[in-house]
Amino acid sequence: MSRYLEEAAELLRKSVKETEATAARSGFPSSYNGDRMAVAREFATLAAIDKGLLPAEFTADILRAIADRHPA
Repeated sequence: MSRYLEEAAELLRKSVKETEATAARSGFPSSYNGDRMAVAREFATLAAIDKGLLPAEFTADILRAIADRHPA
């Protein structure tokens, strides 16, 4: 994995720790499931980039931009 991706992954790991600590303090850990899913999506994006793939979100954005530029 490139240094850039490693740094992004480290920031995500720190975010996970902070989110989990906040959830534990609040007494409502299930309320943080959305945050957990967001972090999981970001890790999936990093994994796709690491494998040389274009992440699904990016592909959707590109297709939308093409469609907006060249309407049917």
